[in-house]
Amino acid sequence: MVKAKLLKLKMNEAPGVDLVGTNKLVEPADEISDNEADLFNKSVISGEVHPDWKLANVTPILKRKEIECVQL
Repeated sequence: MVKAKLLKLKMNEAPGVDLVGTNKLVEPADEISDNEADLFNKSVISGEVHPDWKLANVTPILKRKEIECVQL
């Protein structure tokens, strides 16, 4: 399942907060998918999430109506 998800990533997407581009995940999908699945499963079983997994780059996309409200 992890390998299938990795292979569906769009190539050359901008990297996230970890600075890892999608091409670095898609190309070695065969080699890393088992380890990634193990890491995820251990996180679920232990109930612990690595702090880095909680980070994200969030860019709000305002709808036109919201933009008009902001420009008072």
